[in-house]
Amino acid sequence: YRNMSKVRFYIAMAAAKTAHRLLRLCGRAATHTPGAVATKLCPDFLRYLQKPETLICVTGTDGKTTVSNLLATVLQNNGYTVTNNSYGSNICEGVVSALLTDATFSGKPKKQVGVLEVDERSSLKVYKYLTPDILICNNIMRDSLKRNAHTEFICYILNKQLPSSTKVVLNADDLICSGLFPNNKDRTYFGVSADRPENGAATDEALRDIVYCPKCGAKLETEYVRYNHIGRHHCSSCGFASPKPDYDVTAINREKGTFTVTHNGVDEEYKIVNDNIINIYNSCAVISVLHTFGLDYEKIHNAFETVKIVSSRFDIKKVGDYTIIGQLAKGQNPVACAMAYRYAASYKTADPEAKKSVLVLVDDVGDNSGNSESTCWLYDCDYSALCSPTIGQIVFSGPRCLDHKLRALMAGVDESKIVTCPTFTGGVKLVDTEKYKDIFVLFDPYLIAEGNAAKRYLEEKGGAAK
Repeated sequence: YRNMSKVRFYIAMAAAKTAHRLLRLCGRAATHTPGAVATKLCPDFLRYLQKPETLICVTGTDGKTTVSNLLATVLQNNGYTVTNNSYGSNICEGVVSALLTDATFSGKPKKQVGVLEVDERSSLKVYKYLTPDILICNNIMRDSLKRNAHTEFICYILNKQLPSSTKVVLNADDLICSGLFPNNKDRTYFGVSADRPENGAATDEALRDIVYCPKCGAKLETEYVRYNHIGRHHCSSCGFASPKPDYDVTAINREKGTFTVTHNGVDEEYKIVNDNIINIYNSCAVISVLHTFGLDYEKIHNAFETVKIVSSRFDIKKVGDYTIIGQLAKGQNPVACAMAYRYAASYKTADPEAKKSVLVLVDDVGDNSGNSESTCWLYDCDYSALCSPTIGQIVFSGPRCLDHKLRALMAGVDESKIVTCPTFTGGVKLVDTEKYKDIFVLFDPYLIAEGNAAKRYLEEKGGAAK
């Protein structure tokens, strides 16, 4: 039986390699189909692929692609060869595609390190055959109801398959994330203690994914919350509490463009890659993994001087008098969208008196092709940031534009600021480029092409207006 499986593996490898080459000749990315071909012909294909010398996996609700790209870039800048799937599919077929692309015909890896972004729901298939040396989980929060159900379900999947020998790096400020993988004894925590919210408990935060103690069921006491349930909590009944971070961001100097990570009593200063609090967490996560991997402070520090957030997640361009900020806003993910709105509202423009226009492209493509999900996620999402006086215009673009408008009105947004367009491509033409020179383009992961087209349109207008 094993010999037959090995034969099937070689047949699958030949077919997948051929598919990869043909797709590349056609100008396609070939990030999913080769893996789909391989696993169709040989369901346990991953069993026979040898992993790189070190395998790092990245999972969690938000920030997987950002963390994966930063890790891969820093390692490459330090001379390591890296297999990475961050620009492609993060489900099982995408993981297979990345590994087989950088493998010989016999399944031996050509590169030293694998940095693989793994969708939480693919864990059962991936970790059945691959044992990560290090796994990082950024956070666990509510996501698409259709795909992810609820946080308990996702935790069950993650806990079920990961080998206990894997070193895990977890968010100490996320009580759900920090409680994952109880059988894995080699645990590292990261967190951010700097810039705590002034109102402490942040009682205005309506959406939280954990309210009661997972040990005894008593209501948790909250020290402070940044967003959703991300913050510090403890239980007065049984003593359960958020773990102490091993890597803690203890200072953020936005004027200087640096942040300080304290580890084992030693302060390390790094360049801020992006000052959104989510990306401060992502950066600390990356530093924690790189230290665990074995890089020293100097090598990580030097690499952080040049790394950037991948442009499909965040991008700023100055064209003429226009500043165009593109930012991912993950549709059907209420926390991600709320944080995108907050960042747009708080973003400091060159002219502090100038107001911004915000173009919102967060419709889910599947929702508009018969594979519909309830719009209840809009009511989990906090739209109140769009009330900010720093925002002068909001353009909701896409077939669900009126749903977004209704939710914004319920949050108290001035109706005179709202413009709607029922198509993905038409909304950008409604942006008042005469009045607003600072323009945010917020786009869903399934609408990256449309988001890029909107940015190009604005860039051309900015260039013509020089």
